[in-house]
Amino acid sequence: MMLAFSSFSDAHFHLVYSAPFQAFSVPYYAATCAHDREEFLKQEALVSKYNSMQNTLILSAFGMHPQMPLTENADFMEMLLREKRIRAIGESGFDLFTKEFKEDIARQETAWNIELELAASYNVPLVIHCRKAIDRMFRDSGKLAKIRAVVFHSFAGSPADARSLLRREVNSYFSFGKPLIGGDKSAIACVKELDADRLLMETDAPYQTLKGEKSTSAGEIARVYEKAFEIRGEGSPNQSAEDFSAQTCANFRTAYGIA
Repeated sequence: MMLAFSSFSDAHFHLVYSAPFQAFSVPYYAATCAHDREEFLKQEALVSKYNSMQNTLILSAFGMHPQMPLTENADFMEMLLREKRIRAIGESGFDLFTKEFKEDIARQETAWNIELELAASYNVPLVIHCRKAIDRMFRDSGKLAKIRAVVFHSFAGSPADARSLLRREVNSYFSFGKPLIGGDKSAIACVKELDADRLLMETDAPYQTLKGEKSTSAGEIARVYEKAFEIRGEGSPNQSAEDFSAQTCANFRTAYGIA
């Protein structure tokens, strides 16, 4: 039986590749990221369309993804910020998971530094993709501390890593998705141990899949919530599903600057 969640928020997904999108029966907030100009224009049109539906508020972001750091799009990104067409920068960060990605570290560094500067200058949140590069988050924690909010998409660090970033005055929010369902130990530990006001949920639709799955839909945020609530409930047995969803949605609104 579906638990009585009062709302859903998806801190990170890719709307263009997740369509068609279906409305929720409860308030739904989400942030969608695009990584090239054509994708962004499609995303912008879809956001306008779906935000006309009841209960739906989707925010647009644009970034130079570390797996394809298109630094030639820096001027386009700044134009979007100047014209207030995006509410966040992302995905940004580092991916050192494969030999090919490691060989592109110079472009990743260039893109990262541009995005850090723009996020601080335009006072917008930064959505971070970080694989095998947590050391660079600590290296640049001083710069991250100047940004209004930092959303760590599918955070792969430990609870100790998360607390260390917070101690360094990085206004961090830690987002978790279907790896919780798949039994990822570090994600489960973070959801269980971190303060409730720092947790976000996500789908990373359509990309974040479990074994045997071909894709993930935006609607699967409900599955993520169910698992996170189950994990969280071990330490907060008196919290209701309604309270849990209200807290994570409040975190989303705070992180992304929704009044």
